[in-house]
Amino acid sequence: MLNKYFFGAGLLLALQACNQAPQHPTVTVHKEQVVCNQYIGNGVEWDAYPHADSKSAEWGDLMNNPAKWDTLYARLDRMQPQFIRMMDQANWRYYMGLNRHKKAVLNFNTPEIKTLFKLLDYCQSRNITVVMGEWGTPHHMHDIENKKDKLKAADDPRWSKMIAQYLDFLINKKGYSCIKYYNLVNEPNGDWASTLGDFDLWKRGVKQLHKELKAKGLDDKIQISGPGTVPQYSYPKYKSQYEGKDWVKMSVDSLNDELGAYEIHAYMPTMIVREGKAAKDVFWKEAIAQTHKTGKPFLIGELGLKDNFGPFHEKNIARAKKDAFTSPEDSQMAIYDYQYGVDMADAVVQFMNAGCAGTIAWALDDAMHTMGDKGDKTKLKRWGFWNILGTEIENSPKDEQIRPWFYPWSWACKYFPAHTEILKVDVPAIKGLRITAGTKEDKYSVMAVNNSEEIQTVTVQIDGLKSSPQLKKLTYTREQATAEKAKISTEQVSVSAQGGLSVTLPAKSVVVMTNMNK
Repeated sequence: MLNKYFFGAGLLLALQACNQAPQHPTVTVHKEQVVCNQYIGNGVEWDAYPHADSKSAEWGDLMNNPAKWDTLYARLDRMQPQFIRMMDQANWRYYMGLNRHKKAVLNFNTPEIKTLFKLLDYCQSRNITVVMGEWGTPHHMHDIENKKDKLKAADDPRWSKMIAQYLDFLINKKGYSCIKYYNLVNEPNGDWASTLGDFDLWKRGVKQLHKELKAKGLDDKIQISGPGTVPQYSYPKYKSQYEGKDWVKMSVDSLNDELGAYEIHAYMPTMIVREGKAAKDVFWKEAIAQTHKTGKPFLIGELGLKDNFGPFHEKNIARAKKDAFTSPEDSQMAIYDYQYGVDMADAVVQFMNAGCAGTIAWALDDAMHTMGDKGDKTKLKRWGFWNILGTEIENSPKDEQIRPWFYPWSWACKYFPAHTEILKVDVPAIKGLRITAGTKEDKYSVMAVNNSEEIQTVTVQIDGLKSSPQLKKLTYTREQATAEKAKISTEQVSVSAQGGLSVTLPAKSVVVMTNMNK
């Protein structure tokens, strides 16, 4: 397992200006053609450790450990996420139940809220955009055995009022201005959601929440994002009326006054990503045509690779079953593999080129969730960059170490900071080759993925480049990922504004060329 942030970072090869035609296929970055000018940035799901956030939690207060937080903060500082999603449940954090008058009893001074502050303090201090939300209606999604405190549904006015009170406390009282968006119900089109795929129910809930936020004077400080659906899934009960892919259009048509950003979740099969079809798989082209006319950002609220059948699925299930602490039903064991870093980079590059304003990787840490969130240590949802409680839960300090995919994902975050203009890139039709580029304040980043088995060499040209910037090149390859003591080597070169940059991309690699965030 990897202990240090290595991965070879050599020098950008010098741009060579010449009058001859390039010997290699040309990649053209169009400096004046912007595909996304509302870019929030890439980031990660970071939830507040509901099984380990207090003495009364299933695992006790395991996160009451300053060393754990120091490690998390240091790693996040290396990643530099621009965008963080925090999903929660009112009954985990601040909802105490109903009194005898059936009114909600709230407590904003719980140990669980104090754990949440550790996440929000970090995001506030680093100016990270946060989207918060709740998985579903209290006691519909989690702790469902508690019938007496169960709220009615997503449109229960008590829920929207308590959410508004909670956000008023966090934003106005505590000063967490980093919280910019709010999700009401996770993946509401699913049969696993508290809305059970009912668009009209979810719509009524959104309208009520917007009304309550406005009443609190919060509507200019935080906006609702949605629908946060899985477009490939259609709930059978409503399939004759609408499908999963239709939720974005329906949201634009009926909720544009209430929504400040649009969002879907993207879980694609491995080969769909490797074939360059990630955006197509989630009906991105159709959806962004709808959101574009609103002038509001379109986001990926969760991103991951998931195979529901076939050889990748079978291998994943077999690996999970061999791990005594893993839920085979909801884990991605490829997180331990070098290749997952290439695949996730490939996916995010495809979405950036398609106009996505920000993508959240699912997820930061295996210690955040278990199957059904019941706290069963033998059913961890393994999707993370590490398990920060590996020693405590598994007696495995090794599992606390950083996994390889952390590194290319970090580059997608830190080298494409918020407010970067994502540029149009013409990429030759080479199998497995995906390239994106961005500019901010006359600085540039280019991220290239070679998700093929062959070495590729291309010439990168930036139209209209007038200066000669100094860039560095970082390379993620299998050889470097498996080396125990590899180190980053850096060297600066002058890039000619007139020529092209000849770049060799090793097989199954990710390469970043940048002068951002030195």
